[in-house]
Amino acid sequence: MSKIRELDGLRGLLAVWVVGVHLLPSVGVDAVRFGVLAPLFGEHMRVQIFCILSGFVIFLMMDRRQTGYGTFMAGRIRRLYPVYILAFALSVMMADLVRLALEGSPFQGLRLDSRLQIVASAAERPVAHVLAHVTLLHGVIPRDLLPDAAYAFLGQAWNISTEFQFYALAPLLFLGLMRGPLWRRLLVAALSLGLWRLGLRVWDNPASLARYAPYFALGIASFLAWRRDWGNPRLLTGTRVALLAAAVGLGVDPAAGIWIFLFGWLLLRRDQGRWLAGLGLLASRPMQWLGRISYALYLFHMIPLYLGMYLLNGLDLGPDPGRGAYLALLTLFTFALALPLSWLVTTQVEQRFAPSLRPLPAGQASGYGPA
Repeated sequence: MSKIRELDGLRGLLAVWVVGVHLLPSVGVDAVRFGVLAPLFGEHMRVQIFCILSGFVIFLMMDRRQTGYGTFMAGRIRRLYPVYILAFALSVMMADLVRLALEGSPFQGLRLDSRLQIVASAAERPVAHVLAHVTLLHGVIPRDLLPDAAYAFLGQAWNISTEFQFYALAPLLFLGLMRGPLWRRLLVAALSLGLWRLGLRVWDNPASLARYAPYFALGIASFLAWRRDWGNPRLLTGTRVALLAAAVGLGVDPAAGIWIFLFGWLLLRRDQGRWLAGLGLLASRPMQWLGRISYALYLFHMIPLYLGMYLLNGLDLGPDPGRGAYLALLTLFTFALALPLSWLVTTQVEQRFAPSLRPLPAGQASGYGPA
């Protein structure tokens, strides 16, 4: 399988999921209202799956495109930085409008209060926050040195720093875990585990790599599984995939459970020709298009969202019964602007700096593109 189209579609689905979750706090709806389903509407599940996907794709890419460290990092910077810095610059310019949109909201909620606190924190030390983001260190600087560093101005960009931290270490991990004698690979794995535990204790930033290392590790483990042949149905069955996914999802981590279910069925399809109803939706043309613009959509969707809040606050749509109308109008406004904006940024910025992302002629095979 030269291109895993379902994972492109998954990236698009996750980006839309992020937008939906960010819309709810704008009308004062916090995740706790959903009870047992709260993790689906909380802050981090979608990004956790993104991290697993990134761990898998980056190791798969390094295995297929063997390059030096400098070439790898240059490619990652071209992939991430132009779109990221454009979104950040626009967000800085919109800071006053964002503050007015939040202060004028007719709704109340913990997440709304948190957003206002971050806006105030960014306004207190704007130069420090700008420098932290320009250098991608906003996910590294401890909170006691720069409060809210991870979220200032462009809240969702906290994960860009996390990803970049992983990219900086990924080639070293690949060499240590995939090359050389078994004893050395085990030593690298043990050392990585020790550094992770140390990082959890001393790295006080919610966007630090240490906090998301288990998800990247699951992605790396998935890469190892992808290298094997699972054609023997006694080793891998749909029932075993479902049971393992349920056990991990309910007993350990929901994001990991979702990934195991999806990835297990991708292995079953590749090696046993078995199909899961509904999985093909991720490979559909609409989902492929969303996957193509997913990075820009992830970074840019809060710009139309805050603009929509600012405009809707003047319509006197109170908490009840106006909440539903406000949310519907805000959702329509956000997607109506965010989708074409993301397409424009993808085609005119992202693909210009990352040529490997340009669509290939019909019928021409490609490897799985950068995460």
